[in-house]
Amino acid sequence: MRLSPVINSFASGELSPRMMGRTDSPRYASGCEVMENFMALPHGGAKRRGGTRFINEVKNSAHTTRLIPFEFSVDQTYVLEFGNNYIRFYTNGGQIQANSAAYEITTAYTHAQVNELQFAQNSDVMWIVHPSHKPRKLTRLAHASWTIADEEFKKGPFLPVNQDETLTISFASTTATTQNITASASLFNSSHVGGDFLIDTIPTVATGEVVWVRVNSVASATVANVTIKDLGYMPQDTNPTNLWQEPAFTSIKGYPSGVVFYEQRLWYAGTLAKPQTFWASKTGEYENFNPGATANDGLSYAIASDRVNNIKWLAAQRVLIIGTSGGEFRVTGGNESAVTPTNIDVRRQTSYGSKLGHPAYVGSDVFFIQRSGTQVRNVAYKWESDSFQSDDLTFLAEHITEGGLTTLSYSHVPDSILLGLRTDGTLLMMTYEPSQEVIGWHRHITDGEFKSLVAISEDGPDQFWFVVKRTIGGVVKQYIELYTPDIYLDSMISYSGSATSAVNGLAHLEGKTVQITADGAVHPDLVVSSGAVTLNYTATDIKVGLKYISKLTPTRHGTNTKSGTPLGKLKRWNKIFVRLDQSAIPTINGHRPPVRSPGTNYGNEEPIISEDIEVRSLGYDQDGRIKIEQDLPLACHIVSIFGTLSVGD
Repeated sequence: MRLSPVINSFASGELSPRMMGRTDSPRYASGCEVMENFMALPHGGAKRRGGTRFINEVKNSAHTTRLIPFEFSVDQTYVLEFGNNYIRFYTNGGQIQANSAAYEITTAYTHAQVNELQFAQNSDVMWIVHPSHKPRKLTRLAHASWTIADEEFKKGPFLPVNQDETLTISFASTTATTQNITASASLFNSSHVGGDFLIDTIPTVATGEVVWVRVNSVASATVANVTIKDLGYMPQDTNPTNLWQEPAFTSIKGYPSGVVFYEQRLWYAGTLAKPQTFWASKTGEYENFNPGATANDGLSYAIASDRVNNIKWLAAQRVLIIGTSGGEFRVTGGNESAVTPTNIDVRRQTSYGSKLGHPAYVGSDVFFIQRSGTQVRNVAYKWESDSFQSDDLTFLAEHITEGGLTTLSYSHVPDSILLGLRTDGTLLMMTYEPSQEVIGWHRHITDGEFKSLVAISEDGPDQFWFVVKRTIGGVVKQYIELYTPDIYLDSMISYSGSATSAVNGLAHLEGKTVQITADGAVHPDLVVSSGAVTLNYTATDIKVGLKYISKLTPTRHGTNTKSGTPLGKLKRWNKIFVRLDQSAIPTINGHRPPVRSPGTNYGNEEPIISEDIEVRSLGYDQDGRIKIEQDLPLACHIVSIFGTLSVGD
């Protein structure tokens, strides 16, 4: 029996081994057994991923380093290198320098804490939170001038009104702006210094009763020195009162683990003492958390549930979405109105649970890592049910996240791509175009491990930045590297200038075997020695970097015919045609069709073609697999595969 199968889409990406029997599924027909260092395109083709350009080594390769985006506008974007008690800065494809050295500022975050940071940005200011540190503001003053400081709160945030009616506080004076306050039992500790209390001295009085104080020092568990911060609201008497609120954020109570901007408010959530509570600032006053009953006042809310569900992240879309360890919630004001202290509606939407980590915004959806760490889910509004629902986006490729994910990021341009990091250092990508029903996962490996990533929106194609761990001469190094979509070498450097055969600046690849292109031609591999390589001939445009191999194996043909299924029968591809678009020639089942004429010099640029190439008589086997590889530092874009397949009895 002779068949003429056509594979015209690879958009479903690499499928789970559990899917290899689902020949009836449209996803099977457009899926692959292997998609490694290839990217599934939403139009159906498969394109080799680009390489990476070496920028520099991180400050300390022995420590954990994380990249965080800072996006003021599409033409003013930065990548921030967070390491052990420092931040360094990158923009326009390079590191920001000051006085001929890397510009950096000091932080309180250790390298063990940087992966737990969450952040929210408004204009030139980024708010950063960590459960062990006071919320901080990172401010851009100029290109090479940044500051970071603790947030200076006004009136809060506070814990709920004291529930112990026997524990009272009294003022020493009704007129002194700085004075002692005394508690009837142990209350004060050093963590209160710098924090705020609200104390209600005459609850029956309509105004002038709630006193806002800031703690200057703590003399004992029952005595604290304070300054009255709003002189319009002085103590009405010195009688003990049991109506008081202590600060919500302290070193003992803990600090928030989530932060976001929503409806002109700054929202914090999830402390050690109050893991299910969130706080919101006054409207338009991001440091003022003064609680009240008017629409613009600050507010707090504790999510009610049958068990403690620690808040893991916050996301602002058409509503506020909260991810917790036990489920996902939406926060609204009810009937599409704004959230206010007296009008707040919190409802559980799903019960999958989330892992700590910054969510990714994908259009109107929010993508997050499920509590297990091995599934990526979305939270998307469904008009038909008037609720938010969540889909498992790894369902067809559950194997691809084996071991768990640590990070998500999203790129809009030129294609909709979700990026994730697997715990073993594999870079994962998912091509996502729901309007075309495209969900396709693919794996990307390098000579080393991807340790951190960030996608930056630019005025043009988005940029991917990575921290990559590589072993050089037996020593572990971590490099900052920038994705290069049209250059197919990793940790690459380039030279452009007068003709030369000597390429320097390769100390970061000392002792490594590298691939080279010289004026577009593939040069024989060389070993880096003393930070340099010497070519066999001169060239004016040279690129040197690490090799990676791109592999594509479509699913085996299994469509039923009048003669039955071809599964389990001997097969032979008599002819295979691979349609290419602006691509160099790959190997097809181990064969690379010739493309040069006999008179072409091998020092000339490699041919890039848009046409069909043919491989014949590949022999019989049980599976009839087609394996395509590109091991040269050149482009490879596969549009479709077709041919004639003989099937035995």
